[in-house]
Amino acid sequence: MNIVFISSCEETLAIEYLSAALKKAGHNCWMSFDPQLFDDTYLKSEFASRLFDYSDIIVEEVKSYSPDLVAFSVVSDNFPWAARLAEKVKKAIDVPIVFGGVHPTSVPDYVLRYSVADYVVMGEGEGAIVDLADNIKNDTVCRSIPNVCFRDGKNIICNEVRPLIEDLDQLPFPDKEIFYEKLPFIRNGYISLSSRGCVNKCTFCNNSLYKDKIYAGKGRFFRRRSAQNVLAELIGAKQKYNYHAVHFWDEIFISDRKWLFEFLEGYRSEINVPFTCCIHVNFIDDEVADLLKQSNCWQAIMGVQSLNEELKRTILNRRETNEKVKNAITRLRQRDILAICENMLGLPTQTEDDVVDMLSFYNETRPSRLSVYFLRYYPQTQIIETALEQKILTPDDVEDVNIGLQARSFIQGGTITTKSFARLQSYLVLLLVLPKWLNRFLIRRRFYTIMPVFGMLAHSFARLLDRNKKYDVDAARFVKRYRRYVPRKIMTAFKSVFGKK
Repeated sequence: MNIVFISSCEETLAIEYLSAALKKAGHNCWMSFDPQLFDDTYLKSEFASRLFDYSDIIVEEVKSYSPDLVAFSVVSDNFPWAARLAEKVKKAIDVPIVFGGVHPTSVPDYVLRYSVADYVVMGEGEGAIVDLADNIKNDTVCRSIPNVCFRDGKNIICNEVRPLIEDLDQLPFPDKEIFYEKLPFIRNGYISLSSRGCVNKCTFCNNSLYKDKIYAGKGRFFRRRSAQNVLAELIGAKQKYNYHAVHFWDEIFISDRKWLFEFLEGYRSEINVPFTCCIHVNFIDDEVADLLKQSNCWQAIMGVQSLNEELKRTILNRRETNEKVKNAITRLRQRDILAICENMLGLPTQTEDDVVDMLSFYNETRPSRLSVYFLRYYPQTQIIETALEQKILTPDDVEDVNIGLQARSFIQGGTITTKSFARLQSYLVLLLVLPKWLNRFLIRRRFYTIMPVFGMLAHSFARLLDRNKKYDVDAARFVKRYRRYVPRKIMTAFKSVFGKK
């Protein structure tokens, strides 16, 4: 069978794993890429996005592959894009469409109700997508496949999910070629994943939904590939693509100490290119920090979210202390590893004083960069119940979250934005480029109350202020995407106007 994936903005590991599984089963796979210019999570302009719209080009490309199945990997932030483009595909060609990913898994009934998807795959999709491709001409069989949801008249039917994949080493390595063929400029930075699931259950994250509801009783939620398996992937890819940096996308890369030491010993000897990873302050000490430095880690990203410890415990279900946050920043900076701290605004019970305390804390501890976002309520996450109880959200708001067609991403301002917090966000972006003494003075004088509101540009400003972006895979890809696809669209428009004469 011919399967076409449609992706947008960036490389997607989910598509690469699904494509690898399908190819192993004997199917043909292609990917059609929508650069989604000026309509992504970083840049939004309705006028510019219409000028640089690639959707008609995408539809024609999809048709050229004569697909038997068209697949979208969908998170909540790109669901509106996926729904619009799937509708265009459906109008142009009579082909079954399947949505998978975090958003369809969280609210499959809403996705099937408010989009043109014929099927939804819940949870881990390797087995289900292969079963769908094997039987796509037989609707009766497709409707009996585990993990698959579908419409039956006015009813939405969701089959039981199959157990979690226990041995991740049995999966084929991700099919990088499906992206590299279209986006050769991304080969310098390699994205990898050594685990699935998470050891934590933060109330704002979909992992708690997966762990407590969708996969309850379906096996061990947090799983790791063996160190040897991840190394084999990286060694083979290094020989083939000669990448210059690695970004590990694990929720918490350092959570398994024994695995980490084994893996990084092999990484130092076989790979040894600079890498980025996500950490948690509860898992880092001097020995781990030394190991990261020795293994060429140049940047570590930690989710701090809030510095109000009571709010963390009662609202976010997090247990780390501010002392551990401080120690983690210090240990990383002492070893010249960039310490990136992610923080949330607009949390239930969060006050302006909480954020002012955050200003003072970071002024003294001095991480390398602050990433500050407004909370985005994602479907079915536990924090929504808290927001309902405190009347921050109404039932109609929750309905809008579940539908997912109008929501803003956390980078664009989250679900609810307040001007006072937005001004504090702007000051947090600039905090680290100002000397400590000046910040102390400005904080005392409440300078943050007259700061301009940067809005969705706050994240971009923070990235621009980074002193070391040499190995920043994400930032480089963002710039290269616009450099590649803006001129292409201009040239296509030029040819369509003047080529006919």
